[in-house]
Amino acid sequence: MKKEWLIAILVIFLLLIGIIAGIYVYKINNLQNYNMLQDRKLAETNNNNTANLTQITSFSEERISPDCNLIKKQYYKSCDHILRDEQPIDTKFINYTKEQFLNEYKDWSVEEFNNNEIIIYKENEGYCNQHYTLKENSGVIGIYQINEDGKQVFKENTEIQTMYLPEEDIQRLIARNRSARRR
Repeated sequence: MKKEWLIAILVIFLLLIGIIAGIYVYKINNLQNYNMLQDRKLAETNNNNTANLTQITSFSEERISPDCNLIKKQYYKSCDHILRDEQPIDTKFINYTKEQFLNEYKDWSVEEFNNNEIIIYKENEGYCNQHYTLKENSGVIGIYQINEDGKQVFKENTEIQTMYLPEEDIQRLIARNRSARRR
């Protein structure tokens, strides 16, 4: 009988220790949550109070680095093309600021400027240099480039003789010659 009482007392004692430990852990968690809320409120108050007092003490303007890429985008209104040219930055521009760089590219606008990449943009009247036409030239097919003004400028002759072309193709080339002369 003593043994049963001893086990009952031990179980009650362990239950009391468990309840006390649970209450202790619960209070510690509540205290930590309360402290976190207080810290947040204090931080917000400090931010609001010091937001108007912040002063810039040092400012480093972005400059062009040696590994910077220059991307030139040019829009041609007559042909509605955009040409994109990407190249490493010229060494003379290293350490230039945006303003210094724009002094060299006055007719261009800047789309993006950072130390690793510069994108500039320009609109042009006329045609880009990506337009060609074929015409008959002294018995061979000649290649003509259309310049900015829309005029055809002779580039080179091919080795293809027009007498070996189908009649339909010869007529097209001759028609191009006539329309080019009228311009």
